[in-house]
Amino acid sequence: MNEARGYIKLYRTTLDNPVVCKDSEHLAVWVYLLLNATHAGYSVMFKGRRIELQPGQLITGRRSMAAKLKVSDSKVQRILKVFEIEQQIEQQTASQNRLISVLNWQRYQESEPPIEQQVNHDRTTSEPRVNTNKNVKNDKNVKNAKNEYTILDSLSIPMASKVREFVDNRKQIKSPMSERAVELMIAELQKLSPDENEQINILNQSIISGWKGIFPLKEQSNKKQKRNEPQQDYQSPTDWIK
Repeated sequence: MNEARGYIKLYRTTLDNPVVCKDSEHLAVWVYLLLNATHAGYSVMFKGRRIELQPGQLITGRRSMAAKLKVSDSKVQRILKVFEIEQQIEQQTASQNRLISVLNWQRYQESEPPIEQQVNHDRTTSEPRVNTNKNVKNDKNVKNAKNEYTILDSLSIPMASKVREFVDNRKQIKSPMSERAVELMIAELQKLSPDENEQINILNQSIISGWKGIFPLKEQSNKKQKRNEPQQDYQSPTDWIK
């Protein structure tokens, strides 16, 4: 149910996402998905049965997308597949259309509390008026409300999402991280590997294993052990930072 007068949030960090910003056609397809995804659930027919469409989902077809964006059918198909592989979207295909889910929709598009419009009548006219321009925000309050870390603004969306997952995992094991600890962790991660996909795998390794720190992938560690004699067993990590 796409509202003609609705809007979406488009973050500046989108420009740092190498998947979405690979070229103008990738970006066009991404924005199309954001603009056409529903903000509220409603009932639709898909694959011959009625389903409840959830926020961040849309039903579309590659031909209709290609016609709207002036991009070839095959290019739209390849772009959607890349988005799926890179965990930007999930999709289910049917004979005539497909159901696409934009991942992390609620994290980036969730609604904010409405800005208070009325001023208490006891306040004097000398008090500053409430600024209703949504572009003017108190960055510190916004970040605290969402439990964000400033350094994440410099990361791509997939990388920032994985770092948040690692930080959330630290909270679950009763070892929360300060913003400085996150900065040091990211610096160490970049030393371990310059490749973003490998960095994400390193974080996944620690999350799955319940580790507090980050370490080279086991595959790499095993290769190094084979080259160095005597061979040593891979050691479980200990808490490297608080």
